Amino acid sequence: MKKTLAVILATAMTMGSLAGCGGSGDSQTTTAAQPGRESAAASQPSEGQKQAAESTGEKQKIEFWYHAADEQSTAMFEKIFEELNASQSNYEFVYTGFANKDFPDAFATAIATGTMPDVVSLGFSNVMTYVAMDALHPMQAEFEGWSDSGKIVPSLVSTLKNLAGGEDLYGVPYGYNQDLSWYNAAAFTEKGIEVPQTQNDFLALCQQYADSANGNYFFSLRGNKPYDNLLGWLFTYTDGLGYEGSYFDENGTCIINAPEFVEAMDAYVNIYKNGWVSGDCVNNGFNEMVAEFGAGTALYIMHNSSSEKNHLSNLGEGNYGITKALTNDKGRYLTSSMQPNIFSICNKGEGADYSGAMELIGALCSADTMNTMCETMAKVPTNTDCYETDWFKNDTTMKTCMEIVEDKNFVQIQNPYWLTSYFTFINGDMTTDFQAVLLGEMTSQECLDKWAEFLTQEQAAYLAQ
Repeated sequence: MKKTLAVILATAMTMGSLAGCGGSGDSQTTTAAQPGRESAAASQPSEGQKQAAESTGEKQKIEFWYHAADEQSTAMFEKIFEELNASQSNYEFVYTGFANKDFPDAFATAIATGTMPDVVSLGFSNVMTYVAMDALHPMQAEFEGWSDSGKIVPSLVSTLKNLAGGEDLYGVPYGYNQDLSWYNAAAFTEKGIEVPQTQNDFLALCQQYADSANGNYFFSLRGNKPYDNLLGWLFTYTDGLGYEGSYFDENGTCIINAPEFVEAMDAYVNIYKNGWVSGDCVNNGFNEMVAEFGAGTALYIMHNSSSEKNHLSNLGEGNYGITKALTNDKGRYLTSSMQPNIFSICNKGEGADYSGAMELIGALCSADTMNTMCETMAKVPTNTDCYETDWFKNDTTMKTCMEIVEDKNFVQIQNPYWLTSYFTFINGDMTTDFQAVLLGEMTSQECLDKWAEFLTQEQAAYLAQ
């Protein structure tokens, strides 16, 4: 990708209505309701079939799959879809939710068998993987024909287009999660702990409050799917070697196996090896990390804004706090945030009618509905009309997210999502190799050498296209 994500997202930070928008998401994988559904047809009805259905009062079915469902989001979407179906007579919009861990296999099966839904919610990180599988419809024409398209932050639309080389658009961004740190405010007050601002302050607290005999710790480390936390730590610790969040130097060589990154990895891994976190952390995913925090056996975690509902449920209002990510000794912090979730139209073949799919996306991305979604899921909305609403202006988490966007010391990590292999890499090899380092089966140098070699090769292949 010739135009870097940093440049594109920097444009978002100068927008008048919002100083930026985007999102990286690790969505909850707790209990995910999966209401019954029928398989999507291989292609949608023609315009003539649609008109005939309308004349008989028969509604055209439009199926939607959500990629990171839990009980709360499922209840929210079911209510939204009930209202949408009652408000018009042309379409029957059908919602199906999948737990984050189950969605990739379900969608891959649907792609292989020609039973994809009409509309699907996706994370930013796997868009190009599904584009390469010919699963998504290039929807630039449908988007331009939507009357509210100009209300979606333009730079985020450009970001998505540039992933695909600048020509095609494969989704509409609807919300992003900002990388944050969460702390047990009640315990901090009781123990007289000051919220750590720097990585060095944080390491000192990890050591000070490690009480393995009683199973209490300062931090809960994530060993399973560690990418956002780990990459944020590595790039902040090294200040990205001056490449402003890029994985690659001017020659296209991946920099993450440089000595500074190895030192950073060792510092992070030693939190586990020194016994400053629970032994279970090597296998901790989202649920386990949040459970330790919610039980009070860990007082601090790193996670994006979407987990707030869990902390509210576990600890209660006023008993947890949010803060910006840890900084390095220069006061700067680099994170993988500002990467939006998107609504995409599934590819039903040439000549298919996508008007119903776009009708649904337009309804979901209206200001009122996006307000409901983003307030419920603690995401920063992308429809600029949302920024004038009371909930957005008064919400503490949204205020913190906006402060980060406007902070001159914040740098966006340019995760190379334009590489179609990157999603598989961070969800597979990164976990396996990081756990091997935690367990002493691989050194930090060996791990980072492997990652740098792979990403350098993938980047070279991409640039050679």
